[in-house]
Amino acid sequence: MLFAGVLAGCSGLPPYESDLPANLNVRTKLSSPSVLLTSPLAGTFDAHMHVTAVDRRCQKNYRGSVKLGNTAVSVGIPADQPSYLVFEFSGRSLLTRGSASSTYATLLTPRSGHQYDVDVVYADEMYSITVYERNPRSGLRREVERRPFSACKPN
Repeated sequence: MLFAGVLAGCSGLPPYESDLPANLNVRTKLSSPSVLLTSPLAGTFDAHMHVTAVDRRCQKNYRGSVKLGNTAVSVGIPADQPSYLVFEFSGRSLLTRGSASSTYATLLTPRSGHQYDVDVVYADEMYSITVYERNPRSGLRREVERRPFSACKPN
């Protein structure tokens, strides 16, 4: 299992750490959103997945960040309780002093024994994120609908 804490790197964000078995598998394909953000022109481009635990009262508790790159990452998030996942894409050009960012967020409540696959694609200033739940018996995947944080209902 790839240790997610190492992936947060030197971003200044606390790394997401978990002793739970990996149940969230993130496959990422990134390309720089603009020619102005490529390294020859002194630019940077980053992608992160922020993990926030959500309790029964719908209170958030930020758990950390996982730096995304063109390598698959597997992490463990708690089963049978909601986690708020925020995917953040950001770029900065030192040449033009410009920056850009965009986010995608979803409230995910993983079911015990299931695996979740997240396909993340960012190219040409557009992103596509699809979450799938994988059946433990058949291995078949079904797409999981995006849920806003407002879908959280206190118990």
